[in-house]
Amino acid sequence: MDGKVTQSSIRSEARRAFLALCSPKTRLLHEPVSDPYMVCGHPNPSGLGDAAPFSQTGSWGQSSVLFPNLETYRTADKCGRAPYGGAEYGIPQTPEADAVCKKIAALHKGHGAVICPSGLSAVATTLDAFSPKAVLIPDNIYGPIIRFLNRRRINQIRYPSGASADEFRSALLKARIKYSEREDLLVYIEAPGSGTFEIPDIAGIIAIAQNAKLRTVMDNTWASHVRFKPLEHGIDVVVQATTKYEGGYGDTPSGIVIAKHPQDIQIIADELRATGNGAVAPTTCSRLYRRIDSTEERLNQHAGTAERLIDWFLKQPFVTDVLSPTLETSPYHERFKRYFGKGNGLFSVVFRPDLAVERVEALVDALNLFWVAESWGGHLSLVLPVHAKREVTSMPAGHVLRFHAGLEDYQDLLRDLNQAAGCL
Repeated sequence: MDGKVTQSSIRSEARRAFLALCSPKTRLLHEPVSDPYMVCGHPNPSGLGDAAPFSQTGSWGQSSVLFPNLETYRTADKCGRAPYGGAEYGIPQTPEADAVCKKIAALHKGHGAVICPSGLSAVATTLDAFSPKAVLIPDNIYGPIIRFLNRRRINQIRYPSGASADEFRSALLKARIKYSEREDLLVYIEAPGSGTFEIPDIAGIIAIAQNAKLRTVMDNTWASHVRFKPLEHGIDVVVQATTKYEGGYGDTPSGIVIAKHPQDIQIIADELRATGNGAVAPTTCSRLYRRIDSTEERLNQHAGTAERLIDWFLKQPFVTDVLSPTLETSPYHERFKRYFGKGNGLFSVVFRPDLAVERVEALVDALNLFWVAESWGGHLSLVLPVHAKREVTSMPAGHVLRFHAGLEDYQDLLRDLNQAAGCL
């Protein structure tokens, strides 16, 4: 451990030296976490600028919800809701959670919403609520969902990551042989998909699913309500990790489920009540409620910075491709323009196949402003290897890194990339 701490201290000194030459904006975001051992790997709220107060204030909630008499309590216990808003017991669906759900449901023009402790929890709650025997999933689906489906022994029928309507129809016909009842089969869409960002024919898939009278669920985390509103396009249920762009600073661990139809949101809410998986801290809900209003402003900044970083990578001799539907050269660009219009902070870089993994990883370890971390959508820039496993879609040759462009000064990020590229 001492060796690791010493190595971290050396890197921390290098980061501090690098930060000393950065703009005040970039220093504000990074200085509190130049040494992850000092903060257990967590960004310090003092680096959040104007967002800091919403990370440190708010009600804490109570496990007991008080009622003036037994009649009021019995009514609340029967329906699972207190007359004041929120649940009748514990912290699931508190008034703060209720406020967030109403706000996001309105943005999506949905009938209602529920909040969960994470994006994965939102997906798991939705799938448990409908209990399909099988799910049609894209080949580039968020990895932990596969783990969940396997654990629940729910069969998976994969369709290509950037499926055409015909490719999806072919997968559906295959599934229908075994799963003929509506409740047996559920259609799941994630677009753009994790890591490689392909976009299927969303409209075509929805039309086919509707014709087959199948329920559709879409993970809309990449786009947020700012870029795409699935319910308006015919999707039945939307799931999003609101840890990402709605919260914006990585300190609102939560996921949201929004449904178009009242019967669907009731089924999901009943599942949430039965499992207790709606226990999201009121402080988290409070800061999320306030952050939602600035989602578009932050998302546009992430996208603008990502565009500049992509331009830099495209000029580097060690890069064979950049995976982003925002690029005109992407085979999914037309669908991107049709559905989303603007990008976000995510893109992946494909390195030359002849480059040893050790050299690519040396570049990652030399970066000062791009932290190695999972998740994305927060204020800090991040980088992580893409180890996607595809069953019906090929992966590009060469090592792939996913980058998230944070809220730092883009010139500092480019300077960081230039110095780290010396490792190659």
